[in-house]
Amino acid sequence: MGETFRQNINLTVRDYILQSIQTLEGLRAAYPRLLFESLAEQIYYVEVPLGAEDEFLRLRSDVSFLAVPSLYGLNATEALIESNILMFHDYPFGELRGNNIIIGFVDTGIDYTHLAFLNADNTTRVVRIWDQTLTGTPPAGFTYGTEYSQQDINLALQSPNPYEVVPSRDEIGHGTFLAGVAAGDDKMGTNLYRGAAPDALIAMVKLRPAKPYIKTHFLVREQAVAYQENDFIAGITYLVQMAITLQRPLVICVGVGNNYGAHDGTTITERYLEALTTVQNLVIVVGAGNEANNGHHFGGTIAGGQRQDIEVNVAEGEQGFFLTVWARPSDLLSVSLRSPIGQIVEKVPVIPNQVRTYSFALEQTLISVTYNYPDIQTGAENIIISFRLPTPGLWVVSIYGEEIIQGNYNMWLPRSGYITEGTRFLRSDALVTIGIPSTEEYIVTVGAYDFIDQSVYVGSGRGPRADGLIKPDLIAPGVNVEGPRTGGGFTTFVGTSTAAAITAGGAALLMQWAIVQQNLREMNTRIARGILIRGTVKRRGVEYPNPAEGYGRLDLRSTIANI
Repeated sequence: MGETFRQNINLTVRDYILQSIQTLEGLRAAYPRLLFESLAEQIYYVEVPLGAEDEFLRLRSDVSFLAVPSLYGLNATEALIESNILMFHDYPFGELRGNNIIIGFVDTGIDYTHLAFLNADNTTRVVRIWDQTLTGTPPAGFTYGTEYSQQDINLALQSPNPYEVVPSRDEIGHGTFLAGVAAGDDKMGTNLYRGAAPDALIAMVKLRPAKPYIKTHFLVREQAVAYQENDFIAGITYLVQMAITLQRPLVICVGVGNNYGAHDGTTITERYLEALTTVQNLVIVVGAGNEANNGHHFGGTIAGGQRQDIEVNVAEGEQGFFLTVWARPSDLLSVSLRSPIGQIVEKVPVIPNQVRTYSFALEQTLISVTYNYPDIQTGAENIIISFRLPTPGLWVVSIYGEEIIQGNYNMWLPRSGYITEGTRFLRSDALVTIGIPSTEEYIVTVGAYDFIDQSVYVGSGRGPRADGLIKPDLIAPGVNVEGPRTGGGFTTFVGTSTAAAITAGGAALLMQWAIVQQNLREMNTRIARGILIRGTVKRRGVEYPNPAEGYGRLDLRSTIANI
């Protein structure tokens, strides 16, 4: 959502993302009591220590963009045959197995002791781990977490207790699974497991959990798995810098996402990723999210002077959530609300960037409405409605067309895991449900399908973007795909992050063919995206591109044959 400084930011919030043309040294000199850290070029993390509020207010009045970091959550051998990846592992005219390519992840960590990541001599294929949760020696240019090299990990593997040497663990298992699907291989012959790029190198950024008060700010439950946007951006920057240092081509696989934004490529993370899509020898692959069937999106079209009523079912036990409305740049909307027992918030006047809070005599609910207009990232109107301790039942949000030229608008509830199951739009829309940051135009956005019955995964995020751009780009197997389990053994996951991992492995094979084998030396995300799109296979009788499958299904054989 990226609440900007124009929205009367509460000074109890102490973590921000700043976009500024000033240098890090210049910012530190100008605001010495604030803590700054560079995340990427012209993107900084800002922390406000106690007692520095007046200096923060001065910063807030001086800069053009300042936002509370949004929260990201997780999107979760036959599959390789289905995508024509496996055939290249032992291809008689030149096998492709991801040699000399790094596949990087910004996720939950990795079980580096798992046999899927070991060579036959018990050494590791994991070249780097940056564990943001551990105190120790951070990577160069960063001030938190601990970096472990391939040598560190090999020393740990030789130890009777590896975790005494390298104590980084994956408690959730999501990162371990994705790394295995993309690049795992049982080289010791115990299980015969093989991922998409079995000889690729692996790098993992383990994200630190979001701070509790940031979760509270976004009305996200304490037990929800959530990561801050600034840590995600830092992880991407780290992987890019690492690949430059090691002089290896890099594929980045992203399996996290959210609903906080306009879904049109304009958030700070999407714009940062867009800048990376032209970087040579780098390909970024992102899962489309699993929001299609969760009832968290509503899309409508309204005329000037018209009112439309949108019903939102609030489940029992719901503690609170944000509902966001995004208009087109040419339009202006206003809202009113009615509670399940009939109490009403009359039409809220459009006063830009002012928080208006309402309580109810017969209910515990607190409602806040903010017209973020114009939104600094899109130039359009963004209406933020927060529900605290909402009464269970059917709420009605009324949309009014104040000034209308185009008339189409979108509404989103938070992603699954951040909201109680059953809290949803009563008449939801499965389209425009791809998650952020997979809505960036030039990255490779991947949906999921079931390789057994060939059906599109019911939860796979649907396009298009809110501005009509076709997404996802393609779909890949993402249902009941096998991968390594933390602690040993194997398991299956369902979701678009699994499909993204298979596609990332396929992209590593493409990078080996193009760069290492020097068949196509110019390679970046935009080029790879175009190549993968042209190589997709289409089902007979289906019109392409379409919101569920994009341009078709991943097929590496067709991809390389059509270059």
